[in-house]
Amino acid sequence: MVVWTLLPCDKSNPPQPREVASLGEARAAVDEHLGASKFASKERCDLAAVEAHTGTSYAQALTVPDDVYAALKALNGAAALVLLPPNSTGLVVGSDSVVLMYDQHGGLKGLPPNERASLLTQAAGQPRAVRGDCFVGRLAYGRP
Repeated sequence: MVVWTLLPCDKSNPPQPREVASLGEARAAVDEHLGASKFASKERCDLAAVEAHTGTSYAQALTVPDDVYAALKALNGAAALVLLPPNSTGLVVGSDSVVLMYDQHGGLKGLPPNERASLLTQAAGQPRAVRGDCFVGRLAYGRP
């Protein structure tokens, strides 16, 4: 049994643990949840990220053509960030690791900031602005 905890970007919703049978099932659940992009908003999209991705500069988010934004919103890609590498300390999780899964296209989609996840990355010494819902989980290392 593997437990992944959903960290919603909406701070009014508490973190929600989810039990899954395997890492593969966890990854499928993460992909399904993040792929929905239900909090995406054209008004919040990161214009610098849009320019880097499309090669076209836009002065305002509202000037991004609807077809371009639809293609950006349809992007699907969960990224993994190791917050605590395996065997880093025996005091916290032993030989296991702690991983954050987030939408790597959150800025392009205009997902809202996830302050809880961003604080976790900062506490782990890897600060970044995480957008949208994400998951944090403990991965068993070196055990069958």
